[in-house]
Amino acid sequence: MIIVSAFIILIALGQIFFVGRSSVKTETAFSYNFDEEIPFVGVFLRDETIVTDNRTGVLSYVYDDGIKVGKSTIVARRYKNDGDITKKREIEKLEKQIEMLESAEELLGTDNSQLEAISAQINESHSSIIDSISEGDFEKASEYRNNLLCAMCKREITLKESDGYSEKKQALNQRISELNALLSGGFYDVYAGGTGYFVSSIDGYEGEFGFSDIDKLTEDKINEVIAKPEKSAQNSSVIGKLVSDYRWRAAAVIDMGNMFGISTNSDVVVRIGSSSRMVKARVVSVKKCSDNKAIYVFECDDLMAEALASRTASFNLVLKSYGGLRVSRNALRENENGEIGVYIERDNRLLFKKINVEYWGEDYVICTQEAGEEYLKLYDSVVVEGKDLYDGKVV
Repeated sequence: MIIVSAFIILIALGQIFFVGRSSVKTETAFSYNFDEEIPFVGVFLRDETIVTDNRTGVLSYVYDDGIKVGKSTIVARRYKNDGDITKKREIEKLEKQIEMLESAEELLGTDNSQLEAISAQINESHSSIIDSISEGDFEKASEYRNNLLCAMCKREITLKESDGYSEKKQALNQRISELNALLSGGFYDVYAGGTGYFVSSIDGYEGEFGFSDIDKLTEDKINEVIAKPEKSAQNSSVIGKLVSDYRWRAAAVIDMGNMFGISTNSDVVVRIGSSSRMVKARVVSVKKCSDNKAIYVFECDDLMAEALASRTASFNLVLKSYGGLRVSRNALRENENGEIGVYIERDNRLLFKKINVEYWGEDYVICTQEAGEEYLKLYDSVVVEGKDLYDGKVV
């Protein structure tokens, strides 16, 4: 009887303490950003001048696209063969290494007062190398590698771990002499012949889409270029072009119903392609063309590589940006005061936390991060599934 009575008491206590306990499913409230955007494809308008060179030989460009040049700037060189280009590029790399060593040797005889600054350069160059590799920009990574080596050499000199690099420089100069002896001949310099931003590629539309050719634009013409952004016929003597202005314009046919409130002289924010970078632009022209569509012309003074090299690009017009905590819509609840919020699990109890919804998505909401303790916080465990939920419930 004593044993049976003990079991009955335990069962009764279990009913008291654990009645109503139910399993709940939770998810973590995390930070989230969302941009409400209008996608479109645009055609770039540029004032361009063709750069030509009629001589024979293999062409090697001196600079990357987008460099600002003057009339007498050398933009390319003509070599007799590909082998000469390879040797010449190796010579240039060796010469840069010599310059790096000579820069480090300038610290010979100085104290260690610059050691902190040199260490900062090493850390910065190392981080830049990692970032460049992760972005797939190996050429940039190579430049940062040279900066890192230069800083490390300076550190050696400053710490008196080296008394100079004369032997290393001698070996590099010897290699340069050997490569120069292997060159099959000289080369020809190709000059820009004008001022502007040099681009090595052409698309065949140069001269047809000028910066001020807004009135000549038609919906059919824009669609034609989007369908075929590069003409097939190319002149072999053309080696590139000069874009006269750092500003760029882009024309696009967009449904006017999506552009409510955006008209001529409106300031907007756009993204080009898949880039996360946003740039400010201005609508300089709106011309209705067919049905409910219009030709919108955007102007921006933020120079970007896409605006120089490509004739067309995918854009996203950013209408509004939202940022805050992301919460599933099925987690939303209403308390006895009619306030919208969610239940969170903390120390095996449910707590009701209010939210201020900024954006309503299809299956989630974005709510602002508020300061008060009564509001949802980052990393709270939000209940998304459960029955008979109430504030203070043991789970």
